[in-house]
Order: sequence, then structure tokens, then C-alpha cells
Amino acid sequence: MRKNLVSSKVLCISIAQKPGMFGTIIHNAGFKALKLNFMYKAFAINDLEGAITGVRALGIKGCSVSMPFKEDVIQHLDSLHPLARRAKAVNTIVNEKGRLIGYNTDILGVEECLKKFRNKKEQRIVIFGAGGMARAVLVALENLKLRNIELVNRTTKNGKKLSKEFDVKFLPWSSKENITTDIIINTTSLGMYPNIQQCPISNKVIKNSKIVMDVISNPSETKLVQLAKNNKKIVINGTHLAFYQALAQFRLYTGKNPPVKKMQNAIKNFWK
Repeated sequence: MRKNLVSSKVLCISIAQKPGMFGTIIHNAGFKALKLNFMYKAFAINDLEGAITGVRALGIKGCSVSMPFKEDVIQHLDSLHPLARRAKAVNTIVNEKGRLIGYNTDILGVEECLKKFRNKKEQRIVIFGAGGMARAVLVALENLKLRNIELVNRTTKNGKKLSKEFDVKFLPWSSKENITTDIIINTTSLGMYPNIQQCPISNKVIKNSKIVMDVISNPSETKLVQLAKNNKKIVINGTHLAFYQALAQFRLYTGKNPPVKKMQNAIKNFWK
């Protein structure tokens, strides 16, 4: 009789419309390095409620939640970690004996990416976007005590609402080409696969900045990141963010410290 390898393992999954391979590669490398009886699988879903019902029924240990489900998933969970509650967005679910708890490790990933700049509070930061990822960035900046922040969004109503909640200045989308700032953070989907030629801002705005961060990880080098590199700016791409938030996820799934080097090497080998 053939052994059922899947049923004997603790299963973690992705909940995404178009899942990539990043989570599968990095988490399985970590599980293997620590010889844990865990497996990570990526699933493409359209029925969020059905997927969460399946997580409960099958006893799936953990889930990585991607756009566009990070906000809608909250109504299906039993409780939220304080950071997820503040961000009103969840990117990680942990199943604790049938209770589904929502976390936001995107916040921890952003903090890790930007913590070296925490002592430069005078720096001006402009965030593009007002969705779940923008909220995570704002909570991270709040935790780092970086407060000279402005927010730009295509939909004025959503942008003003989020700006008011976090007490930051709102700028209309029409003004974005006149912005001069130290740090640019793109949380929009502009430049995400398959629309890889899109970019939220022009080369002129990038030239006037010092640091450019793009939360998009597919592709790993967006049009915005390419332009920033061409202008010799400090670049933080979505892969950096994805890596750091995945380390936090690994701790939540397993209760163990991640084997950082092994997981890092797995991603490097994947991108070769």
C-alpha cells in the first residue's frame, strides 16, 4: 500500500487568487532544514469562505493570505492579534486547536526593512496606495515612530479616510508628479504581474528621492525598482519584505526560530 505522505504531515497553505512559488520555496526549505514534519502548499482560490471552512475541517495549521483577501478574511476568523486589528488586515492565519487567529506579519516585514532609518525622523515619507498593505506600512511606521508621512491615492475618498485615521497628510493623485520626498513606498498594484510596464510615478519623482520601496514581489524587480536602481537610489523591493514577513510566519506556524541562511539560500537558488 502506498504511504500517504500528505496526510502524515502538518499542512500550511497559501490563500491567494494567483499564488506564486515564493512561500512554497521558503517555508519548505525551513521545514526541511529543521527536519520538521510540515509541508507548505500553494492554492489558488476564488471562494474565500469555502477555503476557511476547509482550513477548519482539515485541521490546516497555518495560512498565508494574499491580496485581495487580507481584509475580507477577518470576518471568518475567531480572533485577531493586536497588530492585525490595528491594520484591519490579515496576511497570516494560525489554527490553534480549531480557533483561527489572524496576524499581520507584513507589519513586521516592513519594520525590518525600514528599521535602519528609525533614527532619521525628519525624513519625509510618501506612501502610494490606501489598501490593506498601505495600512500595514502605516502601522509599521507608527511603531518605528516615523511620523513625517504623506499618502497619495487614486481614489480620493479612500485616501482621505485612511489619512485621517492615521493622522497623516493626504495628497491627490493628480499632484504626484510634483512630489519631492526622501522615501517612496509603493503599496499599489501598479507594476504587478502581468502589468509589469506600469509604474506609479515618473523618473523625475524617483530622481528627487533617496530611498524607494516597492511591496510588489512578482516580479521581484518592478519598473519602479528598475528606475530606482538606474538612478542609484537605495532600493527595498518586495522580495525583501516577503522574506522578512515569511520568517515571522515560520515562527507562528512552528513555534521555532527559522533557519534564516537555509531559507535565504533557497530563495537565491530559485531566482537564479
